[in-house]
Amino acid sequence: MAPLLAGRIPLIVAVNRASDIEAAIRLAEDFALRLVVLGGSEAWKVAPQLASARVPVMLDPLANLPGSFDRLGATLEDAARLQRAGVSVAFASSDGKNARNLTQSAGNAVAYGMNYDAALRAITVNPGRIFGIDRSYGTLKPGKLADVVVRSGDPLEVTSFADQVIIEGRIIPMTSRSTLLRDRYRSPDKSMRPGYR
Repeated sequence: MAPLLAGRIPLIVAVNRASDIEAAIRLAEDFALRLVVLGGSEAWKVAPQLASARVPVMLDPLANLPGSFDRLGATLEDAARLQRAGVSVAFASSDGKNARNLTQSAGNAVAYGMNYDAALRAITVNPGRIFGIDRSYGTLKPGKLADVVVRSGDPLEVTSFADQVIIEGRIIPMTSRSTLLRDRYRSPDKSMRPGYR
């Protein structure tokens, strides 16, 4: 608890309902905590309070279905409304196995009104700032640690693919089980054809 109370690490509260977000803001103010809202389906309803308290929101920009009563106000415009109000937004996936789709989610946020540059920041700079590691991560600058993905086109466009990946300065081979199977069956030899004996 000491790092949390000293403000060295943030308090991440998974909350969606506007009234619960307001309660979390009051709690953070009472104990001088660095608050981060995770989820925030109804965060747009209290965007001015979040901006005033400088509370960032980590959300899934595709979470627009009211799966429970605390998410009745869910909307695809959540990220755009928060950004326009001056709230720092970062994108998170509510489904760990599909975290690879964050760029597509950011593109959808742009389609629903979020500024393009703000959507890029929501998957690069803002997560580093939220967790206090932005001196080392989040932007491409000399001396910073970076994982880089070189894409075939616009990174927020669903038809854009990763041409090259660099992790901790190492070029990663772009070969996977999927690409090996694709190449194997793209032009199979005669022994691979159905019915061949």
